[in-house]
Amino acid sequence: MTEEGTDGRLCVLKRGILLTAVSAAVTLAAFPAFADDDEDRTPIEEIVLDVSADIEVGDASSDVEVSVDSGECEVGNVDVTNEPSGEWEHKDKPKLKVTLDADSDYYFKSGFSKKKVSLTGDSATLTSVRRKSEEELEVVITLKALKGSDSDYELDVDEAEWDQMNGVAEWNDSEDAKYYELRLYRDSRFITNLRPIYESSCELGSYFTSAGSYYFEVRAVYSDSRKGEWQESDSFDVSAEQAAEILLSASYRIAGTGPASGNWEQDALGYRYRNADQTYTVNNWQQIGGFWYFFDENGYRKTGWIQWNDKWYYLDENGVMLSNTVTPDGKTVGEDGALY
Repeated sequence: MTEEGTDGRLCVLKRGILLTAVSAAVTLAAFPAFADDDEDRTPIEEIVLDVSADIEVGDASSDVEVSVDSGECEVGNVDVTNEPSGEWEHKDKPKLKVTLDADSDYYFKSGFSKKKVSLTGDSATLTSVRRKSEEELEVVITLKALKGSDSDYELDVDEAEWDQMNGVAEWNDSEDAKYYELRLYRDSRFITNLRPIYESSCELGSYFTSAGSYYFEVRAVYSDSRKGEWQESDSFDVSAEQAAEILLSASYRIAGTGPASGNWEQDALGYRYRNADQTYTVNNWQQIGGFWYFFDENGYRKTGWIQWNDKWYYLDENGVMLSNTVTPDGKTVGEDGALY
């Protein structure tokens, strides 16, 4: 190879090395700007939204305003997602989708949840919060049900939630409710129906007999002809160990103040209830924590249909006698639990 050819190749190599070095330098210089972007901004910790709505039954439009009293973000858009094609009707619940935009010096960090958003102004419920990006947050708000006249009844139930320590269902009071009705499910399968419930909570720990995803539906009742809509809770995912702990804790609470008042025992044959005097009820009924159970000749809790004194009674899968309701197979039982 000639000296001239060698010099040419060296020149090309030097140019390539120089270009690579320049490209790397540019990349390294630009990279810290992206890495430090969040460090130059402040995360938004909480938001207070003020809701003002002027919507009445018979209106064909929706007059709604949502504002935020903060210099950290602003309301970008408010949409009424279920606006009717005609007029608003009695019991309609307008739903708002509010878009919030973070100001340039702030951002919504990952994990921004409902706990960080509160509402003021007109009666409304925070339905969901979704972080779409560091710059944008989407909040869904449900307004109070519209009322057609003063003679209508307020039977809405809000905030159906679990007390996950004890397996207790809780919800907000309904203004005109005489009592509440509750349906419990595990893994989308019906477990039991409970009514009447006169408080805004219900002890369900005795139904946690196995692992699964539990949820409940609750509604307010004024009379047989006036009932609210079912409100569904979030799912409560329970392991076998958690279920056993909740069940045991519930047995203590509903039977008395502790194990000395009696407790449930489980073996390969089923469940028995050992009383404080160490005896077991056999071939008879026993009321425990306000619920009626029937125990067979060996002291084990029965389930399903049983015949007693020429009458039929239904015991759910947890042994609780159903009353004043419809059984899973479609039969009606009265206040005393007996089949009509």
